[in-house]
Amino acid sequence: MADEEYKRPSPEALLELAQKEEAQGKRGKLTIYFGAAPGVGKTYAMLSDAKLRKKEGIDVVVGYVETHGRAETDALLEGLEIVPPLLVKYMGIQLKEVDLGKVLERRPKLVLVDELAHTDAPGLRNDKRYQDVEEILNAGIDVYTTMNVQHVESLNDIIYQITNIRVSETVPDTGIEAADEIKLVDLPPEELLKRLNEGKVYVKDMAKSAVHKFFRPGNLLALRQLSLRAVAGSVDEKMRNYMQAHAIAGPWPAKERVLAGVFASPYAEKLIRSAFRLANEIDAELIAFYVETERHKTLPEKEKEWLNKAMDLAKQLGARLVWIKGSDVTEEMAEYAMKHNVTKIVIGKPRRFGLFQSIPKKLLTKTPNIDIYLLDARVDPKLMPKKRITLAKPVNYAIGILAVCIMSLIAFLLRNSLNQVNLLFLLLLPVIISALYLGRGPSIVASIASILVFDYLFIQPYFTFAVRDVEYFISFIVFIIVVVVISNLASQLRSKVELLKQSETKNIALYGLSRDLVTAHTVEQVLSLMVRHTQQIFPCEMAIFLPENEKLTVKAKTTEFEVTPQVFGVASWVLLNKLPAGRGTSTLPQAKAYYLPMITGETITGVAAFDFKGNEHIMTSDKRVVLKTVARLGAMAIERILFK
Repeated sequence: MADEEYKRPSPEALLELAQKEEAQGKRGKLTIYFGAAPGVGKTYAMLSDAKLRKKEGIDVVVGYVETHGRAETDALLEGLEIVPPLLVKYMGIQLKEVDLGKVLERRPKLVLVDELAHTDAPGLRNDKRYQDVEEILNAGIDVYTTMNVQHVESLNDIIYQITNIRVSETVPDTGIEAADEIKLVDLPPEELLKRLNEGKVYVKDMAKSAVHKFFRPGNLLALRQLSLRAVAGSVDEKMRNYMQAHAIAGPWPAKERVLAGVFASPYAEKLIRSAFRLANEIDAELIAFYVETERHKTLPEKEKEWLNKAMDLAKQLGARLVWIKGSDVTEEMAEYAMKHNVTKIVIGKPRRFGLFQSIPKKLLTKTPNIDIYLLDARVDPKLMPKKRITLAKPVNYAIGILAVCIMSLIAFLLRNSLNQVNLLFLLLLPVIISALYLGRGPSIVASIASILVFDYLFIQPYFTFAVRDVEYFISFIVFIIVVVVISNLASQLRSKVELLKQSETKNIALYGLSRDLVTAHTVEQVLSLMVRHTQQIFPCEMAIFLPENEKLTVKAKTTEFEVTPQVFGVASWVLLNKLPAGRGTSTLPQAKAYYLPMITGETITGVAAFDFKGNEHIMTSDKRVVLKTVARLGAMAIERILFK
């Protein structure tokens, strides 16, 4: 009896298995023909299998296949139905793309879509072909597709180190992990080089010199090893899922967590990829962590672009995004890691270690039980941002000096009533006020002015800057040190207060929204509350779409939100695919607004659209989290009202 109990699957494993089977029942199955390099025969293998499925009576169509004029591959297309490609003119060139609309309208059982990592022509619905494939799968259609190992997103930096060629077209690892089957199409390097010399290998967008660099025997061996490891990892994941579902004994270690400390730098994406590979190898959860300090406000657009791209990449790779506000990056990172059981931290290696404590040194002392990984961030020095010295407004310096002058006049009038120590304290007062309200620079200038005035008016010989007593020099040095310390403390205090105000404003607005939604009795009340509270957080126009009689309708909107057929098209896509789209995303990025599905679990109740009037920098990761929270709270309230 005890043995039978031991072999019984856990309820959690059964629930997870049931959820996966339910989701797979509605979604098509993805098969990837995976190779180490161009020319190994992926398209040929895919077409061969498609011919077999056709003979079995399965409805098969070709959505897009590139044969590159090879006679043996062209012959396999005979007898297969081909959906005519979409012809797009771009810069005088006619491009062929998958006609997604026709494929979805045709609705076969199986569709063939070659080159999964391909970038779609500008102006199409999606930026990447893997997004087209995702839509086809969501429609319940099975897909056969092809790709090479150099197009795996997390391996991008490793591929560059091996081949010295930066691959621009990549597929997120989550898209590959979602494949139901990965078929390795392998060919020894000697045979591949022979095919290359015979002209049987089509190498897209590579110059002749690049081809010879890429197809070196050593490179091919390394790429072959990477492809074998990638497929082995996929098989291992399926094996572990099977063992969990059937209660097969095995080593089930506690879940590890890898935290990637993200900074606004050109190697931020490289850090995310490295952290993902580490997390993937040890089956750990990946957390992309960013601390927004006071400096974030003055970041140049290029650094903001690096940061947003890194966070978007982390999201594509399935990481949990954490964006918090704070004044000390190390303190916030260490505190979060300790509270959330992080086992490993990955950060960039400093270019130099100075006299003062760096972030790695601080982390080592503050996180004694956590492993710290330093990524070697070798980047082009030209890409590194130049350090900018931000100065306070000139009026702040003028106010600081004026305050010193006023207090000096008061001290001069009281010189016969007060001793030198009290006079010095009087002159310290405008310096402290400058530190608290005007900034570090004005406070230091005010301190120098105070010392000069004190020396000139109150130290013998009077009305000169000469100093006879050495003790006064020590007093002046201590005076400056006190001013610098007070200024730093005041600057940190102002920064913390400002960040707390911003966080408090958003938290109060979200709390108010959740509190009011609980008391809402109708869907109209819910929509009105969502619009009103959102505008309290962000200056934007907003519209909410709900399905009614199998048709999407606008149920609430602000006065300046323009509703057009294109807007309905994007909202309908979001409703169907349950994914964000529009401005700031890689799906329909030409749209004016940012569209979010109002979703709870697997149930979608509507679509929320946010138009920031071209203010693209507003779509940072932390702001997306707030908007997603608004949409989710609204969806939960609507679901409660409709199904109570």
